[in-house]
Amino acid sequence: AIFTLGQTSLAIDAFNCSDVEVDGIKFDLSNLNLLEISVIKLFPIQYRLQNITKEEQTPPTITITSSLINLCEPLPIDKKNETCPDGTYVCQIITNKLSKEDKSPRVITIRPIAGDLNDEGIFKPVIALEPASNKDDTSGPLLITLNGGSYAEQKQQANFTFICNTEKDNITTVEYNNEENTLIIRWETPAACGQKILEDKGMSWFTKFIIFLIIIALCYFGFGAAYNYHVYKAHGWDLLPHLDFWRDFPYLISVS
Repeated sequence: AIFTLGQTSLAIDAFNCSDVEVDGIKFDLSNLNLLEISVIKLFPIQYRLQNITKEEQTPPTITITSSLINLCEPLPIDKKNETCPDGTYVCQIITNKLSKEDKSPRVITIRPIAGDLNDEGIFKPVIALEPASNKDDTSGPLLITLNGGSYAEQKQQANFTFICNTEKDNITTVEYNNEENTLIIRWETPAACGQKILEDKGMSWFTKFIIFLIIIALCYFGFGAAYNYHVYKAHGWDLLPHLDFWRDFPYLISVS
């Protein structure tokens, strides 16, 4: 299910991690591009990925669920192991093995959850913002839904909840909802501490009116002086257009 919120939800065709804007708040999530910065590896894959692994005892085997996540661009393709197809941003791989010493786990599920995986334009991230919990917060959690995946003819999606935390950067929750075919990710990170976009209100109507009058005056006196110079060969004060009127103007004001 897509997040239900009291504020704006935006469905976009292209997702730019470094420039995420919603409800007047801007976020730069480029530091979460885990192909470049993260730490945990899946099997012998030599790329740096965010891989959240959950191990369960399922006698007589051990079941391992690995969720590979990259928010900003597709996961790399590992040609030596079974992985999700090219274009996948979020992939879940489930394996099992007979014991902890077993070096040859058997892949039982490969679930492409989100990504640009077909030509039908399904990959349209949805971005939203929850209300701030108190007046001192710039915003509430940033919510991003990535979709486009399919498994067993069921559409999949990943729901990210980004929590502003200036002291740590880690994924605290990864759970798969089988009823909604949704991977739920809760991520605390400084990148979720957005900045308000300052509105350029521009000039007031009064300022614009004054500027308009100045421009009219400059045009009037400029073109008038040029006309008097070229037609009447005027010099000095005689260059002013309608000189007699301007000489009498103070008297006319005093009389009125």
